[in-house]
Amino acid sequence: MYDGETVLVAERVIVSPSSGVFVPADNGPDVAEGAVIGHVEGTGDRRVPVTSPFAGRVMRVVAWPGERVFTHDRIAWMRAA
Repeated sequence: MYDGETVLVAERVIVSPSSGVFVPADNGPDVAEGAVIGHVEGTGDRRVPVTSPFAGRVMRVVAWPGERVFTHDRIAWMRAA
């Protein structure tokens, strides 16, 4: 009997927690789990942090500064540690 296939993919995607305008943080490429990589600014004074659920290295932020994003839109991709 086969145990199935194991896929070890190190790439991860960080998504937007809410809708609004993306403002990147001024961080280096290496981030810890829970690190803030930017914010999504909504209406009024609402500012929601975009955090990395993984430790690793941010390979590319795909959301432009000032870009309008929606909940679960892709913000960045990273390689998990």
